[in-house]
Amino acid sequence: MQVSIKQLIKNPLSQLFFISQKIPQELFSKQLTQDMFCLGENAKIATNFALRGYCPLVDRTTVTFETGGSQKEDILQTIQKTLNHLNTLPEVTQLDDSKTIADKAGFSVVTLPQPQYIHQYILPNLLFHISMVYAIARSHGVALSKGDYDGYHSYPAAFSFI
Repeated sequence: MQVSIKQLIKNPLSQLFFISQKIPQELFSKQLTQDMFCLGENAKIATNFALRGYCPLVDRTTVTFETGGSQKEDILQTIQKTLNHLNTLPEVTQLDDSKTIADKAGFSVVTLPQPQYIHQYILPNLLFHISMVYAIARSHGVALSKGDYDGYHSYPAAFSFI
């Protein structure tokens, strides 16, 4: 079975766009704790991980569509432009163990074969930062569900397992 690597990256990014639309502007500067990135920065980082992951697979220069701002509109535009750019790139359905990709991870440099780079580095980081957006929004009362996060789950209004 061949898997679309582009879809593995685009699906969570599309959900980030959907979630971000539901979040009030004033929450984009909020953090879970003082030593963590704010919601807007987490959204920008997640969006950039999509391109840091996919562009090297198709031998394209990694670009960013970040405007520099952390306002809701800035974030939504950045995500949308990133999704549009991903749509223009060739499809990848197989990752090559013989090709490595290097990237900066904090103060470290990681050099990994394509499969590990995508599955053990890019996707976990992309999902981590999207999860931070979700967590910050939920901690400030935004009505989001698991369905908003993954696009599949569905629950009736006011449903709770607890």
